[in-house]
Amino acid sequence: MTSSSSSSPPPTSSSPGDPAGPSAGDPLNLCGEICPFTFVRTKLALEALAIGAELRVIVDHEPAIRNLPRSATEWGQEVLGVTALAPGTWAIDLRKRVR
Repeated sequence: MTSSSSSSPPPTSSSPGDPAGPSAGDPLNLCGEICPFTFVRTKLALEALAIGAELRVIVDHEPAIRNLPRSATEWGQEVLGVTALAPGTWAIDLRKRVR
């Protein structure tokens, strides 16, 4: 007798925008995402981290290099910097300050 039910765990994803977010020290790669999704996914990733933890967010959507730091600051997080990594790709470094 064959079973049609699946007992295997659900697939996991390491793709950009993974709702579980990165683990501490791993960058959050949001290349291909646009605002406001860049902020939503960043906020979810920060919520999973401890106070004081740092998060590097990689984006390729140019408005995100202004919008994401502004939104993070308004939310009470610390913006450590925005760095150009390559033409059209930036890193936004954040430190979690509030829950």
